[in-house]
Amino acid sequence: MADIDPLLARQLRRLGLEDLDEPPDRETWRKVIARISEHYRHVADDRSLLTRSLDLSTNEMSTLHRQLRAERDRLRSVVVAIGDALTIFHDAASSQSEPATPHDVGSTVSTAKRRFAAKLGEILSLSSALGDAAGSSGSNEAINEARVQLVALGDRLVQLLYDTAERASLKKQLEVARAVQQMLVPGEDVIERGSLRLASHFQPAAECGGDWWTFHDLPDGKLLTVIGDVTGHGISSAIITGAAKAACDLARTFAREELSAAELLRLMNCSIFEAGKQKYLMTCAACIFDPAARSLTLANAGHPFPYLVRNSAVRPLASHGSPLGVAPSAEYTSSTVALEGGDALLWFTDGVTECENEAREPFSERRLRALFQSVATSPPEEARDAIVAAVSRFRGERSLDDDMTLVVARVR
Repeated sequence: MADIDPLLARQLRRLGLEDLDEPPDRETWRKVIARISEHYRHVADDRSLLTRSLDLSTNEMSTLHRQLRAERDRLRSVVVAIGDALTIFHDAASSQSEPATPHDVGSTVSTAKRRFAAKLGEILSLSSALGDAAGSSGSNEAINEARVQLVALGDRLVQLLYDTAERASLKKQLEVARAVQQMLVPGEDVIERGSLRLASHFQPAAECGGDWWTFHDLPDGKLLTVIGDVTGHGISSAIITGAAKAACDLARTFAREELSAAELLRLMNCSIFEAGKQKYLMTCAACIFDPAARSLTLANAGHPFPYLVRNSAVRPLASHGSPLGVAPSAEYTSSTVALEGGDALLWFTDGVTECENEAREPFSERRLRALFQSVATSPPEEARDAIVAAVSRFRGERSLDDDMTLVVARVR
């Protein structure tokens, strides 16, 4: 006999039908039929229950899918509307890139807020309609939360617009200050005065710097050079350099007798003391080159000593004095050194020697002396470029911490 289902075999055994080759009696057969019928009823009931469960699940999933789509559309409309609001404020900020007066900024902000308020109303009405269509619970609370968040966003955007206007105004002022300071410092063109040839480099660490240098022709063919470094850098330090330039020009213009390097520093000290209020000091070195006497007279106010290279030997030109602005009055002394053809001179600020690499190691005077000694026989513009390139390579990707100025001269 063919194999039968195990469940059916178990039911038959319970009815005493062990030998299936012989037909059962009438009573046993009735019991078999009753068991089989009962089993079919249970199967039919289970199938009906499963069908109902599947129908309910399908309906619930369809409802949930519709709600999710409605929520997605609602959130998408909010995101798009927020993007539109951001565009409103971006356009307002772009149209006010150079605010002339606070009234102009206020007018722009008021216009942007009105446009944002109108867009906010569209967002909330659309969100409310979508929420009602979806039939989701708590839609009013969600709309109110959106209202609070969007109003807060509007306030932040308004503040951002004001900040942007202020930064634009400050940037414009810094650009003007930088342009003015650039006029105080000679360009990088080579300067030739008789037997003296000079080349310079000026690089502020910020928009404006505290370094400064200048040169002036004096009577009898003499040449005055002045280099200074105000503590710190930025617009405040740049203002002090302007005061130093003005004091230098006044002293040179109204000097009743021949102006000396020491007297120039004394007069500049008074100006820096009044302008800096002892909050800003300035180191400074003033030198006068006399082509007839072939000499250099120098006075120093706390500035790094210039270098002189002669016959491949380098030495500092030492001269001592307190920085400008320390006290209302100060006395300075000058010294004179004879020059020879082929001599090379280097003036610099501490932004060169204190320039650090990525390992926070300073360039140092030792490196600068060795480098200048090796390029001293080159034309001053080539020696300048070599020093600037060496410092730049040493610094790597690190930004300047201080202004950097250097002046190279060579005697023919």
